[in-house]
Amino acid sequence: MLPGPAEPLPPAPTDPGAASGPASCRIAAELGDALFATEEKPEIVRHYREAGGTGPGYAEVPLAWAESEREGARAALASFRWALTGWKVMSELPNPVNFEAATAQIREEDIRQRFACGNDPQRCLEVAGPFLQAGFDRLVLMNAGPDPGGFLDFCDAELIGRLKQLAAG
Repeated sequence: MLPGPAEPLPPAPTDPGAASGPASCRIAAELGDALFATEEKPEIVRHYREAGGTGPGYAEVPLAWAESEREGARAALASFRWALTGWKVMSELPNPVNFEAATAQIREEDIRQRFACGNDPQRCLEVAGPFLQAGFDRLVLMNAGPDPGGFLDFCDAELIGRLKQLAAG
């Protein structure tokens, strides 16, 4: 989790390994100093640990902060809809035209199911919680929304403290 304003940041890993299944978890454990994943699957953390991985587990939490849910969903749909395709699809697509074709059927409602869109801290906790339950101990708050400054203000005022409480149990 994130430190508070007076707390120093923990040392950042120098070689995190991105993983999504048993083989990539073994590679991350062998060659990396941390785990990085985008899916809230407990088996990713388990495979990493079973392969000898001892570093922290980072999870990318999909958020799209905006003044409204619709604005956030539209921004994520425009720039991050590929995130809904999964690693197998993403790793096989060679160029932007293929990503465009693979994501043509993704709708705003699909984005809303996966991302926390808008400015509701409770929805952000609902999206982040499964990553913590899966065993990840560091959350990377990825904002696909249109206003980075507003997102940072929201995190500071509304979200970080609640995430810490959620992580503490």
